[in-house]
Amino acid sequence: MEITPSIDDDTLNRLQDLVVNNPELEKLESLLSRFNIFEALGAVHQEIRHSEFLAYLLSPRQNHGLSDVFVKRFLQETITQAEFPQPITPIDLDIWDLDDVEIRLEWFSIDILIIDRLHQLAVIVENKIDSGEHGDQLKRYRQIVNQHYPGFNIISIFLTPDGEDPSDPKYIKISYDLICRIIEDIVQSRETTLGRDVLVFMNHYAEMLRRHIVGESEIEKLCQQIYRRHKSALDLIYEYRPDQQAAIKDYLCELIKSTPQMDLDYATKSYIYFTPTKWDSHALRVSPKWTPTKRILLFVFLNEPSALKLHLIIGPGPDEIRQKIFKVVSEHEPPFSRAFKALGKSTSTVYKYNLLTQNNYQEKTMEELQEEIKHKWDDFVNHELPKMNDVLLGEIERLGL
Repeated sequence: MEITPSIDDDTLNRLQDLVVNNPELEKLESLLSRFNIFEALGAVHQEIRHSEFLAYLLSPRQNHGLSDVFVKRFLQETITQAEFPQPITPIDLDIWDLDDVEIRLEWFSIDILIIDRLHQLAVIVENKIDSGEHGDQLKRYRQIVNQHYPGFNIISIFLTPDGEDPSDPKYIKISYDLICRIIEDIVQSRETTLGRDVLVFMNHYAEMLRRHIVGESEIEKLCQQIYRRHKSALDLIYEYRPDQQAAIKDYLCELIKSTPQMDLDYATKSYIYFTPTKWDSHALRVSPKWTPTKRILLFVFLNEPSALKLHLIIGPGPDEIRQKIFKVVSEHEPPFSRAFKALGKSTSTVYKYNLLTQNNYQEKTMEELQEEIKHKWDDFVNHELPKMNDVLLGEIERLGL
């Protein structure tokens, strides 16, 4: 690495101390570079993916070879953690045969529902990863299960990364640390009897939980140790870190400027507005509450930290003009695509095109992101935009816009 002449000796020593002969940093890099199936699939923060894998393990009918081992351990450990009496005991579960339980996903919006008809037991599992509760959903789920399974004993579980308190006191709170420990214990005790593929998946899931979901993971502890020891150097690196969002904004602006008959209207880091010059009309510059040019019809790049989208928006302005444009695009789907059937009071999105997703940001370098943006941009300019021109240019002239 080339060091600029102006760097002082103390700063240089701090940076060198961080990168040279640092076994903690090497171990952290090794852990982060290890392949993980769930990370590769982008499932770390997708609640439904967690629910699907847990439902797979909970179901004795699946091909994992666990029979009812996981569902028994899960319910026994959960009941043990309950702070109030439950309708069954861990001993009941140990005696019972649970091979015929039914596992349902998203039944009446319940994340996971376990039904044991033989023992008249229903178990609600509400799973939260990065989201919170919505209204009185927990209470409502209990009412729904009561209506459909009258006379059944109901156990309600609230599963979160840290074991948060549920709004409904009838729910047992558990954390993903419990899930992690159950999986790790089963893997260790049944390593010789379970299939290799199942063991790999269970190990990868537990490892992913330790890395990203469960507190006090090995990675978290290493990060804390490294930060305490090299705080000043890391703070300096953070201060001068590349701003990917700003870099993408600059690239988009240059892309628009370098494209013939395309006019950059207004740009911030998060919103980059532009329009084809063929669409520019004095009659359409009537939006006093939007961009400085007052254009009422604009494309905009929504440049988010982990997503890049292209929208065409009818902005605020005189209702007569907005209604005329909305009527035209409503009669031509595709190429346009309305977000809503009625015109919005302030803005209305009438076209959407996703350029980058969260997976792109996780997997690609900045150069690769730019290549992907350029590929999607060329597709838009050469295929999508001409279809819109065919519709709008004549209509703009016909409608006196």
